[in-house]
Amino acid sequence: MAERRRHGQAPRRGDERRERLLAALEELLAERPLSEIGVADISAAAGVTRSGFYFYFPSKGAAVAALLADFRDAMAAAGAAWYEDNTADPAERVTRTVRASAELWRAHAPLLVAMLDAAAGGPETQEIWGSWTAGFVERIRARIAADRRAGLVHTEADARALATLLMGATLSAMEHEVRAVTAGQKPRRALLDALVDLWFRTLYAPTSSASPAGPSPASAG
Repeated sequence: MAERRRHGQAPRRGDERRERLLAALEELLAERPLSEIGVADISAAAGVTRSGFYFYFPSKGAAVAALLADFRDAMAAAGAAWYEDNTADPAERVTRTVRASAELWRAHAPLLVAMLDAAAGGPETQEIWGSWTAGFVERIRARIAADRRAGLVHTEADARALATLLMGATLSAMEHEVRAVTAGQKPRRALLDALVDLWFRTLYAPTSSASPAGPSPASAG
């Protein structure tokens, strides 16, 4: 089974086994539901002993959490244009972030579909998924608060409430796209355009202002 290349420095030997286990789990998730995957399946697919699996992860749920942690870090990096860039205008920051995020979630579509399905029926996965989304809500809230202090945000609505609503809309768009990808369909370009427009209008556009002029770069994805 092919290994997945990760960000950062080359892993040490022990880390390579951990990476193989996570890569095996993600590939297995592309084939069948999480509930049908056991520790023995993951270990065999990774070429690691069962005891080797437990050296890195106390349970299958812990391995799933590690996969989502990796994806969270990658999503944070993809969203750097909006979260961290203070030089670009808000419309450009939103557009770049939505486009980069969409490229990433499409690339990990089977993982996300598996997590969405598992979270709907399992308390352990629900907790993992809930913690993952809560982290993003807090990061969005902090960016909204910073942009409000800079005089860029034109709504007086509560920052955490705004973050919760925008995260919900983004998750909905993400779910629509990853389910389409795993079903062999093409993602709808208009969905990302609408998501860019929603973020921009909600946070930055004065009541009488139009959305960013012209088709957004998000439509290219």
